[in-house]
Amino acid sequence: MKTLSVSKSAWLIGLMVLALAQSACNYATQLIGGAPALQSGTPAPASCANKYTSAKNGATRIFVGASGYTEQATLSNLDTSSFDVDWQTNPVNGQKASFSDQWICTTAGLVMVGSSHQKFSSETGVTVPASIKAGDHWTQYFETVVTTFTDNYTAIGEESVTVPAGTFTAMKIQFSSVSQGKSSGNSVMLKTDGFEWWAAGIGNIKSSLTYTTDKTTTQINRELQSYSNP
Repeated sequence: MKTLSVSKSAWLIGLMVLALAQSACNYATQLIGGAPALQSGTPAPASCANKYTSAKNGATRIFVGASGYTEQATLSNLDTSSFDVDWQTNPVNGQKASFSDQWICTTAGLVMVGSSHQKFSSETGVTVPASIKAGDHWTQYFETVVTTFTDNYTAIGEESVTVPAGTFTAMKIQFSSVSQGKSSGNSVMLKTDGFEWWAAGIGNIKSSLTYTTDKTTTQINRELQSYSNP
């Protein structure tokens, strides 16, 4: 949630630079809209309940990375079948950004279906399964107007993890992703490999990911600095 997982949260670097099809925007609007939003602090309905989320309107997570980089994620617009995660980023170069991820709740689990500045034109699989145990493996595949993504997750097992927000028992998730697209007419591939740690009732509390293109390799680490569950 990439919050929650962010899942996918692990997708933020790749996703923030891509434009998506307008037809997917209409699709996501149909999925997100409809039911009345719950008030701040109202527990998630059964269809959106998940061990690795804090599905309450107003739930907030603040993450910190290298050199003072911060991200804030706030859950909003929760209804009986969907919710948003609103992000605010504060990178060290001063180029702040705000956007929202859209999620739907299914019997298989929670599925990210797009973002306020990019929607998926095709999507299969699940982002956060309804239940997870060590050894489980799952995949999500999605397309934008210019890029395809294949995200693979494997649950390694629970371990104790200490971050600025505290010490938690968290499920260690091995994450790998391959995205292929075009930039200025040239084919571009981005590979992402690493680990995330998901804590019950909170979501992603730590990630350590390596992003690789044919020209560069970048290591990005982030940890949960603080959180609030209304």
